Amino acid sequence: MIRILLTILFLSSASFAAGTSYDDNNSSVSASEQVTKLYNKAYELVYDKKFDKSIKLLEKIAKRKDLGEKKADVYNLLGFSYRKHSEPDLDKALESYKIALEINPKHLGAHEYLGELYITLGNMNKANEMLNSLEKISGTSSMEYIKLKKAIDNA
Repeated sequence: MIRILLTILFLSSASFAAGTSYDDNNSSVSASEQVTKLYNKAYELVYDKKFDKSIKLLEKIAKRKDLGEKKADVYNLLGFSYRKHSEPDLDKALESYKIALEINPKHLGAHEYLGELYITLGNMNKANEMLNSLEKISGTSSMEYIKLKKAIDNA
């Protein structure tokens, strides 16, 4: 009789544990934390102008399926790394910024950096389009608008 009670108790506790979402939430938090840590590491590499390393890390991060809200940020930073590298890959930068904007059409950084890329490419019409987009999204007092406006004025 005790054996039967213990078996029932064991099975019911195993069923309860399997039915809870604690582990699911815990693993998604861990994945989110991991993505954030990797992104922060890539950001440090960019800040230190170690673009070879930032590109490798960001390309690896971009392949993940669990990027969530960080996906546009990852592609924006990847585009920046391609653009600022000692041997810039402007095609890959352009592609990365466009992906960032497909993911988040209101991504202020991607609009600013894409505008700067258009200046580099000599396409002032497109640079001004990015400036106009920033104005619509965030007004003329956002840092991104101000920086792109200054870059356009100085071009």
